Amino acid sequence: MRNRFMTGSALAVAALFAMNTPAISAEQIKIAGDPCTIPVAKKLGEAFSKKTGVEVITVQGKCRTGVSEVLGGKVDIGVSTFNFGDDQLDKSLTDTVVGKAPIILIVNKNNPVNNITNDQLKGILAGKIRNWKELGGKDAEIKNVLLQPCVTETMSHQAEHFGHDIHKLTHPKPANPVAQTNELIEQDEAAVGPQLFGYETPGVKVLTIDGVLPDAKTLGTSYTYFENYNMITKGAPTGAVKEYIEFAQSPEGQQILATMKHVPLHQAQAHAH
Repeated sequence: MRNRFMTGSALAVAALFAMNTPAISAEQIKIAGDPCTIPVAKKLGEAFSKKTGVEVITVQGKCRTGVSEVLGGKVDIGVSTFNFGDDQLDKSLTDTVVGKAPIILIVNKNNPVNNITNDQLKGILAGKIRNWKELGGKDAEIKNVLLQPCVTETMSHQAEHFGHDIHKLTHPKPANPVAQTNELIEQDEAAVGPQLFGYETPGVKVLTIDGVLPDAKTLGTSYTYFENYNMITKGAPTGAVKEYIEFAQSPEGQQILATMKHVPLHQAQAHAH
């Protein structure tokens, strides 16, 4: 009797556990992107997998890897931070914007400059301002770190085209441009460079621009430097892929974006109008 009772209890507990545990699915979603996008896609994927049982695999490559990989049919979703124009994506692709990725300007922690104006930012990029003393800092030549293709391209359009003769600081062994931007600026007090908000390390300092940092209230109004966070599919998304994108757009997914210092899409739209 005791053995039969224990067996029945074990079965009851197992049934109860099964009712409260997501079913394990054979479905799998593969996502490709660059160092600016994969950390967010991975964080969303972990939460989505826990919720649904669908495995999410992320593959990191170079800038625009997500676009090329999804176009070639190698992955289900390509993620990219960029403001694509109508003619910049293949007609077979569907782009769903799920958030906004602010672009910040970072300097070495020992740099005494904490704020610059928008005009001063443009002057630095154009090469019209070449020394930190012109900005209230030390007498040192400004060294520009411009490693991230997507971010620097956006800044050249939204702020100012880069001067041909500005002092550029480059890494001897190109690899992860996000990590190397932080590394170069940590090592040089005269360095400055654009970075996605949330990807900066403790060894750097974020400059305010006209006294403002990007958030849900300032982005698109008093702070204008950002890129869309794009989820790109071949054709309209269906099945688990559609569910993953919808999860990214849900309150839970948007909160994950916010913890990564991206601005949730509905908040950005609300404060832009």
